[in-house]
Amino acid sequence: MGARRRATWVSYLTLGAALVVVELALPDGLARDSLYTLVAGSAAVAIVVGVRMHRPRQRTAWYLMAAGIACWAVGDGLWALFAHVLLIEPFPSVADAAYLLGYPLLAAGMLQLSVSRRRHRDLAPLLDAFIVATGVGLVLYVVFIEPGWGESQGELLHQAVAVAYPLGDVILLTQLVHLGASVVIRTWSLRMLGAAFVLVLVADILFQAMAFAPELESQIAFIDPLWLVAYVLWGAAALHPSMARAMVVEGAHERAFTPGRLWFLATAIVLLPVTILVEAMLGLPLHSTAVSVAGIIMIALVLTRMIGLVRRMRDQARRLAQLADTDFLTGLDNRRHLGERLADRLDGRVQTAPGPTVLAVGIEGFAEINETLGHRVGDELLRSVAARLRDLAEQDVAVARLGGDVFGLLLPAGRPAGEVLVLAHDLRAHLVEPMTVDALTLTIEVAVGVVIADAEHDDADHMLHRADVALATARELPGRVAVHDAAMDEGVLLAPALMAELRAALEAGDLVVHFQPQVEIGTGRVFGAEALVRWQHPTHGLLPPMAFIPAAERTGLIRQLTMHVLDRSLAQCARWRGEGRPLSVSVNLSVRNLLDPHLVDDVRAALDRHGLDPSVLELELTETMAMVDPVRSGEVLGALDDLGVTLSIDDYGTGYGSLAYLQRLPVRRLKIDRSFVTGVLDDPASAAIVRSTIDLARQLGLSVVAEGVEDDATLLHLRDMDCFAAQGFGIGRPMPEAAVGRLIDDIDARLPGLLDVRPLIPTPVPGD
Repeated sequence: MGARRRATWVSYLTLGAALVVVELALPDGLARDSLYTLVAGSAAVAIVVGVRMHRPRQRTAWYLMAAGIACWAVGDGLWALFAHVLLIEPFPSVADAAYLLGYPLLAAGMLQLSVSRRRHRDLAPLLDAFIVATGVGLVLYVVFIEPGWGESQGELLHQAVAVAYPLGDVILLTQLVHLGASVVIRTWSLRMLGAAFVLVLVADILFQAMAFAPELESQIAFIDPLWLVAYVLWGAAALHPSMARAMVVEGAHERAFTPGRLWFLATAIVLLPVTILVEAMLGLPLHSTAVSVAGIIMIALVLTRMIGLVRRMRDQARRLAQLADTDFLTGLDNRRHLGERLADRLDGRVQTAPGPTVLAVGIEGFAEINETLGHRVGDELLRSVAARLRDLAEQDVAVARLGGDVFGLLLPAGRPAGEVLVLAHDLRAHLVEPMTVDALTLTIEVAVGVVIADAEHDDADHMLHRADVALATARELPGRVAVHDAAMDEGVLLAPALMAELRAALEAGDLVVHFQPQVEIGTGRVFGAEALVRWQHPTHGLLPPMAFIPAAERTGLIRQLTMHVLDRSLAQCARWRGEGRPLSVSVNLSVRNLLDPHLVDDVRAALDRHGLDPSVLELELTETMAMVDPVRSGEVLGALDDLGVTLSIDDYGTGYGSLAYLQRLPVRRLKIDRSFVTGVLDDPASAAIVRSTIDLARQLGLSVVAEGVEDDATLLHLRDMDCFAAQGFGIGRPMPEAAVGRLIDDIDARLPGLLDVRPLIPTPVPGD
């Protein structure tokens, strides 16, 4: 269908060009004028055919132009009849009536094409058209209209028809400029349409000039092809497939104001003084009155145009200022605007009172959400979090998106630190509630970094930087809330260098594994050890995981790092078993490991490489990790469980999961977070949480390991709660591979007597 439509307009254009050549070759007479009329009529027919073929939205415009061309074709036919059959050349005649009727029809058609369908139409293109029409109209008045009116010897009809033609050209020119200023879709159809109107205007002006320049009359045969080519272009424009897209679009007028258009308007304005200058140079009577009237009209039009342009520039400046201050995705303030607000509040603060506070709120695992669920869901999640923050924020609190998955809240000065901390925890509690995002119910984890201005030298940039530092620290803490202190800055300043050095450290073997023993409380014996990675840095000494694990996740090295720790841990486990120690080993996973499609194969290969049964390996993950992508996490964890690996939930109680949900995952063990275990002796709430978790886990067939046991009293209290196992500094600190064996022997010798070993309620045994 497309090829046939292309062939139609090309064929018409080719045939039309051939007929123009034939018309030029024919002698002056009835045959030549008949062919001329045939070409004109074919253009009107071609427009009707094009409308029915392409069905443009603005059909009326094309039908009006077809009617105007048909009037001109009728005029051409009547002229041929008068000149070659009746042998008369009447003026004015019925042919002139047909010609003159064509002008308003063609102008109306162009007006329809150039008028936008928007409710609020822009007058700028129309003003531009009137400016050009005023300048060109003055020239036509001086050259054609006034002389034509004066030489008509008082016959009113003759005078009216004589001046009607140049007036018709002014109308066509006005609409041509209007169309050019309005439409920004420069299709081939519009280009051919514009060229047709330009040729008609040139031919009309040359034809009218013959009355004042007799030497042009001998060249009339070369004026006819201009009209003929215009007819052919009209028909081809309508038959071209792009004619359906020849319309005004939203915002067209603003984008159409180009330097070329500005020069065009300037040329039209210059026509006024040029007219007077030329008349003065040629010694002709000056048309001072006409130029003055045109000048007044031109000034009024230009002034109106400039007022509209200034208003539009002001509106655009306001929109640009709003865009510069706003995050495009969420509609919140952006980081720059929040910095300006913060700077204003810092300048106006009272030094004796607590200064303004910034809360940096970061979404945990947002990169994984984008990778697994897609960026569209990620964007919707950001908008949902922004809406929830906006609803939670008080009237005097500014909310912004600081970048990526981080939002910022600016609290006014005067809020005590305790009140700010309560707000941070409340904010986090509201944000972790499930939310519906793109027909999915998602539960997210967030971290909150807090910084309070308390020094005179604080500025906005420094405070925002410190908020980022506090947020980075909060992401690593169980409670996910951190208040900035000076010690945090050292670690953050070190982070960029560590990121650059991490790969080399992996290859050089600078990452070492320490092991912390895990004790079965019922026997007082060590049954396993947790592998904890450390970086033996040549400059900064022994670095904890918090210093480089986030860098590994951001740089994509977490898989290599995890496999390094897994291999070292299984190698040590194999040595223990070779020494007669039937110990298991546990290794921590990152959320990126859990979403790694190669994880199961990597674990299987590592076990086979060291000749170990899968039951000796425990893999630890947090409840937050399991909730990032429950479907994919469930599949990976199921495959690991089928392999025979023990799965456990680390830092239980600091996330948002429930035992009811975790029951659907193939986990066999819970590790209660140290923040609850350290308070079992003097905090009734913590003791109640630990006791209820142990009881419920037992009912679900899960064993419980208490982390963070700092002293013997806590260990004895956990024994009374029937907790399965424990680990912590009170039992044994993490030790290098070479020293962990002696530590295990010391624990096995000391704890059974301390615990007064007695039978416990049956609980799952590691590896069962």
